[in-house]
Amino acid sequence: MTMTTSSTCSSAPDSEETPVPYPQTALRIAQPDIAPRGHMFAAQRFWDEFGQGAARQQGQAVLLDGYAGNRLRFATFSHTPHVFSSDHLSREHRHAALLTLQLEGESRVEQHGRRTALVPGDFCLIDLSRPFRVETGRALMQATYLPLSVLRDAVPRLEQVAAVSLHGGMAAVGFLRSLYRELFDSASDMTEAVADQLVEAIPHMLAAATSTMGDLAPPPSQLRQHHKEQVRRYVREHLDDPGLCAEMIGKGVGLSTSYLFELFADEEMTLMRWVRSERLARCRRELADASLRYRSIAHIAQAWGFGDMTHFGRSFREAYGVSPRAWRQASRMDIHPSKEMPSDGRVSAHVATGI
Repeated sequence: MTMTTSSTCSSAPDSEETPVPYPQTALRIAQPDIAPRGHMFAAQRFWDEFGQGAARQQGQAVLLDGYAGNRLRFATFSHTPHVFSSDHLSREHRHAALLTLQLEGESRVEQHGRRTALVPGDFCLIDLSRPFRVETGRALMQATYLPLSVLRDAVPRLEQVAAVSLHGGMAAVGFLRSLYRELFDSASDMTEAVADQLVEAIPHMLAAATSTMGDLAPPPSQLRQHHKEQVRRYVREHLDDPGLCAEMIGKGVGLSTSYLFELFADEEMTLMRWVRSERLARCRRELADASLRYRSIAHIAQAWGFGDMTHFGRSFREAYGVSPRAWRQASRMDIHPSKEMPSDGRVSAHVATGI
């Protein structure tokens, strides 16, 4: 099934920030031309239960090898570019996590407000019980499906290590990579008893690999504050762009739109209402600036992203209790003779251009 969608910023003033879902398309799974090499070998089962439910954008995955037992499941697969997220993940899988190893190509993982780029050799943990999003190009990956109940015993600070690149320069990652190599090489001979032992061993190896992360993943509260400051800085630098919207902000700072809404949920104003407030404040300041009194109200409003003058006037009155014109007239009462128009009648370039 092929679907095409386009995502643009809404031009409607003060439109509510309702996240737009990703296109509901399916990842086409190619049947591997390999025979089972043991009674528990079942790469297809891994993807029947997880991969197809998580896929969100058209692509093709080719299963190469794997194992699916009662507690431990893993697979090697190659795929074309696609996106998958937690939105279509069935409830039965929300009690587990994926530990992926990038073998070829690149991927981007987003969770807990973090956005991490993965290159060959990088491990990454994805908590399936929390919202996540993964974008991949043409890539070859290995993934292990682990129960959260076992994982949390070994890695209690799961939210701090999820969506973080675990690369070869970190302690114990090399041992984890060696364990993965042995794990996948022995898939054809895997027994349930061995799988039960490995499902306990892998989390502890992961814990060792992340034990020295320390400052690599700040606590969620600090991370949220950092993201808020990052968003505010980006917004203030682009207030004069009439196309500024949640999607543009998200792309500019590398965060998803849905996370932006969540990030500002505990603020007095939603993200886009705060953007409007910042724009109004700039307009208010310029309307009161004697050196800019020869610029029209419409010019000032448009310079700060307001394309609809009726909307601007209404928003200004709601924010400050007076119309833009009344505010400007009241401000003129404080103008001193020294601030009058130059005697030769010329208007400065600053005023004429509106810069």
